[in-house]
Amino acid sequence: MRILHCLAASLGAMALAACATQQPPEAPDEEYIVLMIGVDGLTADALDLFEAPALQALADRGVRPEGMVPVMPSVTFTNFYSLATGLYPEDHGMINNAPFDRELDEGFVNPMSAQDERWWSGEPIWITAERQGLPTSIMFWLGSEVEFDGDRPSRWTPYEHNKPYQERVEEVLAWFDGPEALRPRFAAVYFDLVDTIGHRTGANTPEVGEAIATVDGYIGQIVAGLEARGLLDRTHILIVSDHGMATNPEENVIHFDDFMDLSTVYVPEIEGRGGNGFRPFLNVYGEPEAIEAAYQSLQGAHPHMRAWKRGEMPDHFRFDHPTRGPDLFVLADPGWTMSARSLPLGSPWRSIGVHGYDVADPVMHAGFIAAGPLFPAGERPETFESVNVYLLIACILGLEPAETEGEPAMVSALTGGRCEVE
Repeated sequence: MRILHCLAASLGAMALAACATQQPPEAPDEEYIVLMIGVDGLTADALDLFEAPALQALADRGVRPEGMVPVMPSVTFTNFYSLATGLYPEDHGMINNAPFDRELDEGFVNPMSAQDERWWSGEPIWITAERQGLPTSIMFWLGSEVEFDGDRPSRWTPYEHNKPYQERVEEVLAWFDGPEALRPRFAAVYFDLVDTIGHRTGANTPEVGEAIATVDGYIGQIVAGLEARGLLDRTHILIVSDHGMATNPEENVIHFDDFMDLSTVYVPEIEGRGGNGFRPFLNVYGEPEAIEAAYQSLQGAHPHMRAWKRGEMPDHFRFDHPTRGPDLFVLADPGWTMSARSLPLGSPWRSIGVHGYDVADPVMHAGFIAAGPLFPAGERPETFESVNVYLLIACILGLEPAETEGEPAMVSALTGGRCEVE
């Protein structure tokens, strides 16, 4: 697949096309930069509900689609890695925050597995960039701690949950100091606060608004820092998120072990570090007879719970990885969770805000804002799928993309026809 930059001429005249490595006429002597900022738990409607001047300013001079559809399941690891690779979980393998692999007969364990290449497939955008000669700097993005056939980002940082946000901002801006050849052409940084507060207080609470305001302030510092360095006019800033959020009333619990024999199956969500809790979905593994018995017992067992066998899931789920896809997938409706009555809780704490539900429900849609030379000002494109972000970045940077499930037409739509993929 070949990338072309196309800049529509003014007043709808004929388009000016450039080759894959050229930049549009606005900045003929400069090369574009992409900075992707991950805001965990930023919902599609966050700017409609809360004050966020820095984010709003980016939306005003760029695009803010109606929403971004995550991949299934709508959880953090799965989605931040799909954003990076442009692949569905069935192909990149991160089907959950802690997937289980039948072939390996083991589960993903943080933080060790974060640097274990067996768990990570596909080619993240920073690896694509590095292999084509563009330096990258990554802080805390899923998959960025892994070596891909000997390749890594020029700069990468092992995840440090408690690293102060001010230090993150200062480090990101420091990447852009020094000689031009050492500055990243692609950079990414991650902030968790909005999701953390949403879990504690529920969706769209005043506390979530305060968290958004806090993160917004740091994003404002990054924008101001790029402007002070004379880099803002050539930088495309992408604000991305991984999922929406739903409030889960305490009484909305389905005791799924009332309907299935847990001694005959393996359910990672009630094992491991977290133990039994309140889950929006369950991945169930077992022998065919046990899976069939569990499936039959779950049919119609509760009006807010559904179950599918492997190979029979809805087409848009796309997480049936060859060695990690579950034999049975059980999903609650938004606002409901599932717990095992017969097992002790792994923790007495429970989330009030929950995600992981069907991405077809708009309540799970994520936020997306993009500003920079190739984005038309103030546009509100239609809702799109998050697997398009990899291809969008590749197009902006003039990269030959790896295999991706993004759609060239969507890249064109997001950029108002200014970035075209052939």
